Order: sequence, then structure tokens, then C-alpha cells
Amino acid sequence: MTVAASTVASFLDAAHTGPDAVVSDVDALDEADGDDMAFCVYENPEYVRASSAGVVVCPESLPELEDRALVRSPDPKLDFARAAEEFFDDGRTETGVHPTASVADGATVGADCYVGPNAVVGESVRLGDRVRVQAGAVVGTPGFGYVREDDDSLLRQYHGGEVVLEDDVTVGPNASIDRAVFGETRVRRGAKLSGNVHLAHQTEIGEDVTVACGCGFAGGATVGARATVHPQVSVATDVEVGADAELGMHATVLDDVPEGALVVGSPAEPVGGES
Repeated sequence: MTVAASTVASFLDAAHTGPDAVVSDVDALDEADGDDMAFCVYENPEYVRASSAGVVVCPESLPELEDRALVRSPDPKLDFARAAEEFFDDGRTETGVHPTASVADGATVGADCYVGPNAVVGESVRLGDRVRVQAGAVVGTPGFGYVREDDDSLLRQYHGGEVVLEDDVTVGPNASIDRAVFGETRVRRGAKLSGNVHLAHQTEIGEDVTVACGCGFAGGATVGARATVHPQVSVATDVEVGADAELGMHATVLDDVPEGALVVGSPAEPVGGES
């Protein structure tokens, strides 16, 4: 597909200056050529001058540049993402179940869902609408739960609960989500999980939470809406992370995290030493 700078600007309700260049793809500002749309978050025009991009979504304050097609935005990164989703397909709109995926007969799958190659959706799983389960992810297997016998041997704990993924949830490649012992393991609307994320039994991830690669959540952990979880974070059993909190890379979260707090380290502590 090709799209003109003026069309992008109209879609974004943004101003357009310079030629009405036409592009057919997207790329990074420093790698783009004349057929690509890119974005620039810097107000220094030299970043745009150094780029060969055909169309650049840029800050509103950037001066006009001769022979450069600029779409002016109060939030260039966000508007670039909106325009890229509207005009260029990166495969995220694909729906259906891949031939190599497994969806159990008892599972519930909503409208416009996608289950990728070699993914597994168990019988205890309910998917809302527009849920994306990427390649190799496993959703709904019994959790890692054992109790010790008197002789210290391990007895498998019963897991009879469900997994619920609400509308617009994404589960990344090779992620795993365990069914609950009783009740639910739930990922709420719009949450995005990256690759190799693990959710144990009864974990709850709030609305519009982002969880980066390699994170693990022990049983009963809860994460409030819009929290940001950076790579390789571990959250302990029954810990509550408040809404809008941020968990720094490699944080080991052993205690509850207040709303809006930023915690880092192992064990994780609030930045600045606040309690």
C-alpha cells in the first residue's frame, strides 16, 4: 500500500508541511529511505536533515525544512504508531488458529482472535475478543503446585480453575499462563505480555499493563492497571503491585508496591528510599 503525507496528516488531524510525498513502508529515522515513513521525537532539525525518510512525523515545533514532507504532531511516536497501524500491515491483523496450534474442545475463543504456530490453548481457557496468543505460548496448563508428604515426596496439587484473557490481550511467544487451583488466573483488557513471561496460578494482571520479556509472577500476585513491568522482573507469591507502578529491570519484588511507585533492585526498593 502507498499513502501520501497529506493522507497521514488528515488521519492524525495534524498539520502537513512540505511536498506531498508518497511512502509504501515504515522504518527507523536513521535507516529509512525515500519510500519510508519514520518519526522523530527531537526538536533539533538536524536529525531530520540527516535522514532520507520520505515522510517524517515530527514535533510541532520543528521548523519547516525545504523539500521535506513533515507531519507535525504533539506526540510523534504515538502518532507514528497510529498511522503505521492504519496504513501498513505488520501481521497483527491476522486472525484464526494456525494449523500447528492446539485449541482444546472446551476452550472458549472470542471474535477476531489469533492463535499462532505451536501455541496451546487448554480446555480451561476463555479468550475474549481480539486476543492474540503468539507462537509457542501455552495457556491453561495445570500450575506448578506440589505439597510434601510425610516422607518428603511431592504430591501434585489439584488445579481445577480457569484462565481468562479479556478483550485485546496479547500473549507473547513462548509465554506460559497456568490455570488456577480454584477460581481464575486472569489477564484484564488490553494487557500486553511479551515473550517468555510466566503467570502462575491465580495471578491477575490489570488493564493495559505491559510486561516485558522474561518476567515471572508467582501464585496469587496481582498487578494494577497501567503498570509497567520491565524485563526479567520476578514478583513473589500474593504480592500486590498498585496501579501505574513501574518495576525496574531485574527487580525482585517481595513486598507490595504502592500505586505509582517506581521500584528497582533485589530485593526491590522504591527509588529515593521512600517507604
